[in-house]
Amino acid sequence: MTRRLMKKITHSGFTLVEILIAIFILGLVMATVYVSYSGIMKTSHQMEEESDIYKMARMSMDRMIKDLSSLQTNSGSFDFRAGEKTLSNREFYSLSFWSASHLAFGENEGTGRPAAISYYVQEDEGGESFSLWRSDIAGAKPDTEKNLSGGFVICQKIDSWKLKFYDSTGRELESWDSSSLAEQKGKAPTAVKIELALVNLNDPEKPYKFMTKVFLPVKK
Repeated sequence: MTRRLMKKITHSGFTLVEILIAIFILGLVMATVYVSYSGIMKTSHQMEEESDIYKMARMSMDRMIKDLSSLQTNSGSFDFRAGEKTLSNREFYSLSFWSASHLAFGENEGTGRPAAISYYVQEDEGGESFSLWRSDIAGAKPDTEKNLSGGFVICQKIDSWKLKFYDSTGRELESWDSSSLAEQKGKAPTAVKIELALVNLNDPEKPYKFMTKVFLPVKK
């Protein structure tokens, strides 16, 4: 009777092969679940990163549009200067102009005051990335010595920042200098095209690109 009972118990259990097969199947299921979860999390992080980039680019573009749209003259002439400069063997634009778009941060300051506003790119600490800065110096007249200093970062992870300028005839130009003795003296372009590209960490060869064209309040 004892032998019959032992034989019955033995036949109702699992063999080592069956247990190994079950473990193998469970491993496949867990691996599939992990891969799917990792893919979902990676996609979620990538979408969150792209959302932050688009938000930062939109805010930067909006700020530049507001500043340029508030362009004004000083003693009957425009102060508008832009061109490329070399930074760590790369070319970036800088832009300075006289505008009624001062941002007040102090208690005794008022918004909408005339100010020398500048945009320029600076290399971040460590030398591995670049940021776009905005300088805003209020005053009675433009101060060309202080334009490209101070300020605050408005956009990070800059891959490139390019500008194009259009005169009253619609001709596209690479630079502009209202302090020159040429035909641009005392004048501002009728429009500015802004091309901003931000670093894509997932695919460095395909940066995020943004573009807008701003028509300035000047007479043709």
